[in-house]
Amino acid sequence: MDKTRIDGQKLDMHPRRVAAWLDAMDDWEKAREIFPIYMEISPIGSCIHECTFCSVDYMLDRTDHPSFTHDVMTWTLSDMAAHGVLSTMFAGCGEPLSYRDRSAKKDLADAILHANAVGIDTSVTTNAVLLSPEFSERAFTAQRLRWIRTSINGGNEETYTKIHRCHPSHFERVLRNLEAAVKIRERLGSRVKLFAQLVALPEAEGMSRRSLVRQTYPSNIPTIVPLARRLRDIGVDNFSVKPFKQHLVEHEATRSKMYEAAGQDPFEETFLELEGLETDAFEITVRREAMVNAGAEDRGYGRCHATPFHWAYIEADGEVWGCSAYVGRIDGDRILGDHRFRFGNVNKQSFPEIWRGERRRRCWEYTRKPPSEGGLNVNACMRGCQMDMPNRYLWELAHPELDPTRTFIK
Repeated sequence: MDKTRIDGQKLDMHPRRVAAWLDAMDDWEKAREIFPIYMEISPIGSCIHECTFCSVDYMLDRTDHPSFTHDVMTWTLSDMAAHGVLSTMFAGCGEPLSYRDRSAKKDLADAILHANAVGIDTSVTTNAVLLSPEFSERAFTAQRLRWIRTSINGGNEETYTKIHRCHPSHFERVLRNLEAAVKIRERLGSRVKLFAQLVALPEAEGMSRRSLVRQTYPSNIPTIVPLARRLRDIGVDNFSVKPFKQHLVEHEATRSKMYEAAGQDPFEETFLELEGLETDAFEITVRREAMVNAGAEDRGYGRCHATPFHWAYIEADGEVWGCSAYVGRIDGDRILGDHRFRFGNVNKQSFPEIWRGERRRRCWEYTRKPPSEGGLNVNACMRGCQMDMPNRYLWELAHPELDPTRTFIK
């Protein structure tokens, strides 16, 4: 089960990097040279859907509609590769496949091809409405494009349309795009993996950011099994189901908080039926460990060791963040997000300058201090954050006293 380790972590596959982190943990002169293994880039700050569960919906009402230029994208990817970054996922606050630099006549496929040329593995998380055959034909020639994950959160047109808050035609369009992508992959001999992901949602009542009328949004649980059958028949490699994650940013336009008060129905019967659809070619991942951890009283670690070391996030406006759970912006006299995790802007500085800079040093100090001394309180962080599982691993490494039997390796 979980051959792709979607419900786990992969830091233990990078022993040299982790050893360097252990050596540098409390020494800034060494820590400043520990660059991320993995990064996320948001190429564009707008989305064609308004998903009810979106963890960054408070970022999508901005009027500046930020987007990378192709030049800044390529310079940044080249800098990342030169300093040891191994992979990047194009995702973020907006829909990455809608990214265009019209003046340069470049799109996301060009960014993927450039990353391939400089030696960075890439992936894309998308709603796949714009996963056109034309995009797949170009992007799939990049050998380092490792996977494309489609966020599809309803198994029929009605449920999908209400949860994604989109045009009804998008449901079948996404499935056609995936079917075409499978055929293109086979014809090109590409090794890119095609994944699909659903956030398990109960029925809830809430409003969109464009309306004051309360609506009832359906649970997607009854549609999971039929959706999995369609994805299996199309040729998708993996279908994962994960828990809802609540962002912590206060904003009057947020929609996802409708799920805070919603009851969590028992889904296990559906999950067992879903897992019965798994084949050698079609993997099912029910993220049970993430679900358990999200509701556990004990977080499993007392400090965030992943930030600001092993990963980073770049928003479409160029701002580099040490943790995407705190991503935000300055909106007039209102500050959204926690800017202690904002290090600098790649439109103004190179990525290495930012990563070695003063703002990251201050974040490094902040995450090292205990809450009693004004440091980061991880128990107040987003539950089930991106680095939750890596942090559990790093906490054990940094605290050998927790397991007195660890020297017995058999």
